[in-house]
Amino acid sequence: MVTRYSNNSVFLAAVICIILFYSGLIKLKDRNSFASTIKPNEICCLKGQLISSPAKTSDGKYYSSKLKVHGCKSDVMSSSAFGNVKVMIPSEIAEAFYPGKLYSRAGAFFEAGGLYTINGFFNSDSSKFYITECTQSSFPETVYGSLDYFRALCRLQFKRLMYSWGAGGGLLLALLCGAKEYTSSEVSLSFKNAGLSHILALSGMHLSMFSGIALFFGNKIGRKKLSFIIRIITLICFVWFAGISPSLLRAFLCSFFMIIASLANVDKPDLLLILAFTFLCQTIISPADIYNTGFILSYSALAGILLTNKFFRSFYNKFFPGYLANSLGSSTGAQIFTAPVSLYLFKTFAPVGIIATAVVSPVVTVFIYSGLILIVLCLLFPVLAAYSGIFINLEYNVIKFLTGIFSKAFIWSIN
Repeated sequence: MVTRYSNNSVFLAAVICIILFYSGLIKLKDRNSFASTIKPNEICCLKGQLISSPAKTSDGKYYSSKLKVHGCKSDVMSSSAFGNVKVMIPSEIAEAFYPGKLYSRAGAFFEAGGLYTINGFFNSDSSKFYITECTQSSFPETVYGSLDYFRALCRLQFKRLMYSWGAGGGLLLALLCGAKEYTSSEVSLSFKNAGLSHILALSGMHLSMFSGIALFFGNKIGRKKLSFIIRIITLICFVWFAGISPSLLRAFLCSFFMIIASLANVDKPDLLLILAFTFLCQTIISPADIYNTGFILSYSALAGILLTNKFFRSFYNKFFPGYLANSLGSSTGAQIFTAPVSLYLFKTFAPVGIIATAVVSPVVTVFIYSGLILIVLCLLFPVLAAYSGIFINLEYNVIKFLTGIFSKAFIWSIN
């Protein structure tokens, strides 16, 4: 393996960058860091545009998002400002328009692309701005603003449908667009303790499913180039709707480069080189991502699969049938490479994730596919919504049962 890539410039460049960045020899600066003539501890008002969809924090008290700042105010003066600020939106404000939350405190319709004027304060280290009130909100009257508003309405309508499906709809909502506000804390904890957090994080598994659907319909058309176009458009639409994140950007870039390789008639593209090239591209596009936990775990898991899958698959083939052996081989490689990261960042690691991934992932895949089919049917025939919820919750209970069992297994932890 080392000899094979020792003279490859892309692979070597990625390895050198990894050593320099994560050893601390080179510290990448955030080119979008916040700057203003007013000191952060004096700022009481920000104006800007949200550039990410609000995501609920683990304690449920806030939603976090990124605001591209256009200006700010203190009690005595106004100032121009630029850069991105992580804003913390109280749940009662962020959820004002969410289904089942309509009696909460009045708030604005917070979604990516919207323009907001917000009052609040920075925390002690100026890393977060805690919102106390939103005094003005709107979407730009431009083509992009109209698209962002349309996306926001689609996400809200989708949440309404998923909410009507109960707990099963809440899990499906998290799997399809990353919104976890209707996923119970019990289920989220079960996924975490079973070493299955990667399933709830939008990443390669989700994109590969949508790419597979697009490939199926593209092949029915019979034109190769048109099939590739359909696949790329499908991936772009999913990422646009779900909202970009470091792990999802990694998955999108990898999928995009693989589609390009197929379009160029490359029969067996080198996936490790594609991963290395993706790492370099993402570092250029969004250098701040390299310190993101999801980014590190995403690359570590995929690198582990690519580097060790052949070895572990051969080992498991002696004891299990082909599909199970392949699944166990992939999950073993991923878990081995992410274990040091998990122990370092979270002080815990769940070895049972090796088996849990092989068992639960196929069930979740069926859950997502059946959910997509039922969503289309409900849009065409709204009368089916109630019956669809029953079926979705039957599958949900199976997933909940399986994750609950695996979550009780042994967990490594360090102090």
